[in-house]
Amino acid sequence: MKYIITGGPGSGKTSIIDILSRQGYATFPEVSRTLIRQQMQLERGVLPWKNMKDFAILALGAMRQQYHEASVVNETCFFDRGIPDIIGYLYFSELVLSSEISEAAAAHLYAPVVFICPPWPEIYVNDPERPQTFEDARKLYRHIKNAYEMLRYTVIEVPKDIVSIRTEFILDAVHNHQPFVI
Repeated sequence: MKYIITGGPGSGKTSIIDILSRQGYATFPEVSRTLIRQQMQLERGVLPWKNMKDFAILALGAMRQQYHEASVVNETCFFDRGIPDIIGYLYFSELVLSSEISEAAAAHLYAPVVFICPPWPEIYVNDPERPQTFEDARKLYRHIKNAYEMLRYTVIEVPKDIVSIRTEFILDAVHNHQPFVI
C-alpha cells in the first residue's frame, strides 16, 4: 500500500517520514523541497511562489517517478505528499487545474486513507524553501484536505503530539485497519 502523509507546510510531515524511514519502512521524501533547492541554483529557476503553474508540472514529473519507484517495492510505503497535493496548491494559488494533473491524480492511486497533519503554530517555522506565512499554511491545509476529499480519499487527521506518538498513531491505523476499503 502507498500511504500519503500530507498537510500544510510546517505541520511535521517530514519528521514523521524520517522516523518511518529509520524504522525501516520504504519512504519517499517531499519532492517540492528538492525541486526548490535545484531551481534556486538556476538563473531562471521555476519557484512555486513565482510560477506555481510550471512548478506544479515539475512536481508532477517527480511525483510520478516516486510513484513508479514505489510500485516495485513489495511493502508498505509512505509518501511525504502525493500527486493530489498539487491540486490543493493550484486551488490555493487560484489557478485552473489542468487535465494532465487531474488525469494523473486519477491514474496514480494511493491507499484510500490519507493521513493529514493539521496546522500547528508551535512547530511552524519559515526557511528559504518555506516562505509561506502561517496563515498561508492554514489555507493550504484546507485546500489540500479538500483536494483529497474531492478525490474520495478518507482523510484522517494526525493528532498534535510528539513525533513518536504521531508516527505510532499512523502505524496503528495502518496495521489495525488494513485493508482499507472505500
